[in-house]
Amino acid sequence: MRGDHKTYEVPEHQANATLNQAAPVSGTRYTILDTTKNARILKVSIHCTWTVQPTPLELHITIDGQALTFAQTNPVSTQRYRPIFSPNNVMVNCDDGGTDATIPAFFIEGRSVKIEAEITGGTVSNLSGTVRYAKW
Repeated sequence: MRGDHKTYEVPEHQANATLNQAAPVSGTRYTILDTTKNARILKVSIHCTWTVQPTPLELHITIDGQALTFAQTNPVSTQRYRPIFSPNNVMVNCDDGGTDATIPAFFIEGRSVKIEAEITGGTVSNLSGTVRYAKW
């Protein structure tokens, strides 16, 4: 039967959401992507520049009201990290070549998504993050 084709919305890529927070306060969450409706997260990375190592470096993702936390214990200064879904919701080095078999074609999507970064302890001069995403 011709003419009975179902159409699907195609997500529209958005400008990257970024965070560049000078002198972040330990235990404070900083928003990278504020609550966004109908979002598909394609890539997330965070890093911090420190003189005294914080631990952990955390990424908080709230998807449709469900909170997930990804953590990197003892992060390397200026090393970019990305979250992966695992039993412990860890983060891994962004420069590992992307060989981890658990990386999906896209990260996650939801009707409501918010992404925040946080450090605990240490002396951090900058906390940065980038979210590449699309909306439908």
